[in-house]
Amino acid sequence: MNKNQTKIKQLIMLCGILLSSLTLIVFFIIGALWFARPTESESENRTLTKFPEFTWESFVSGEYTSQISLWFSDTFPTREGMIKANDGIHNLYGIISNERAESEGDADEIDTGRPMDKVDVDADVDIELDANEGAGGETIEGFYCVGDTAYELYYFNKKNSEAYVQLVSKVKNKLGGKVNVYDMIVPLSYEFHLGDDVISGLGASDCSDAIDYMYSGFENTGVKTVDICTSMMKHRDEYLYFRTDHHWTARGAYYAYEAFCKSAGITPTPLSSYKRVQHDGFLGTLYNHTKNENLANNPDYVEAFIPTGTNSATLYDGNGKVTNRDYRIVFSQLSTSNKYLCFTGGDQPIIEIHNPKINNGSTIVVVKESFGNAFIPFLVDSYEYVYVIDYRHFGGDLCDFALEKNANDILFINNVIATSAGARQSEMKKIIGN
Repeated sequence: MNKNQTKIKQLIMLCGILLSSLTLIVFFIIGALWFARPTESESENRTLTKFPEFTWESFVSGEYTSQISLWFSDTFPTREGMIKANDGIHNLYGIISNERAESEGDADEIDTGRPMDKVDVDADVDIELDANEGAGGETIEGFYCVGDTAYELYYFNKKNSEAYVQLVSKVKNKLGGKVNVYDMIVPLSYEFHLGDDVISGLGASDCSDAIDYMYSGFENTGVKTVDICTSMMKHRDEYLYFRTDHHWTARGAYYAYEAFCKSAGITPTPLSSYKRVQHDGFLGTLYNHTKNENLANNPDYVEAFIPTGTNSATLYDGNGKVTNRDYRIVFSQLSTSNKYLCFTGGDQPIIEIHNPKINNGSTIVVVKESFGNAFIPFLVDSYEYVYVIDYRHFGGDLCDFALEKNANDILFINNVIATSAGARQSEMKKIIGN
């Protein structure tokens, strides 16, 4: 190598070092901007870590500095843009979430042991769905759009569905008679609004049949199942699901709460007893995926019902350390466009709720993904203590946690797609153990 080549190589190395140093300086300056730090993440559907409250006890133990570090990394000013940019790159390569990816494709046949009819409704309820109801739509990015409504589709996976049943059953087996274990599987919105021929034509599975199949697997395990399809079908003409988002509404969650109370022998709090708040102008995940103009011109509204016993909660990180002692269960004011965050501020690792109006020691642990958020406020008035675990972010052992909290009940809440998602099952395995 001659002298000129050596000098060029050294110059290139120097430029690289200067560029790297400049990049680090820019990121340090951005990271130091206290006022520019976000408080919520729309892409992750959660409230970000708040700056910790100082106490001598937390300072001496090292928890205070640890929480500052967590706050610093969790609220980096450009994090939302980075996440969206990363998602955009993934979309360019056809990469979608594990949950959706595993639900797409050819659905397995569901053997329910009965004719493939719709939900078994009570004899005094006369409901018939037109087989072609919802026809004439189009599929965009794997979602079915018709009129001003979009639908996420579910494809039954026999192997994964049976694995889900085994996971929940394992919790009951480990706890025996010490704790009641309930399982609630939430159908998707098309179950109540698209006819059989349309669903079949899309290659999707009947949610209620899939749920029946999984519930049949809990027979003789001691796990108690919650039939919410029947209850929700009776109210199918009400605002049970968003049109632009894949979640159910608080009203849909309330009818599921009634069904749970029936299974648990609890008297439900009447819907009329709650203070209602409403957030307008909501365009959710289905709009974000499809960018459908009909959805954009007809946004949803989000209604929420504030618990009568308390609207306060304590927030913990995944390892059980307190991050916020003055949290809210339902947020009546929101500065974000993701109005679904009004329920528990989105997905949190652990939430503890104490209702001071109940003094019987009743305690429930709810194990959930994001569908559980709209359901939580209703449980507050039925238990003295409600503990909410998002198994995607929880770092402990579920059974140990339930015994430590003297729980009477454990309730699993999963939408039907999550039950078949390998990624979700891996996360559940981590908190259930062997």
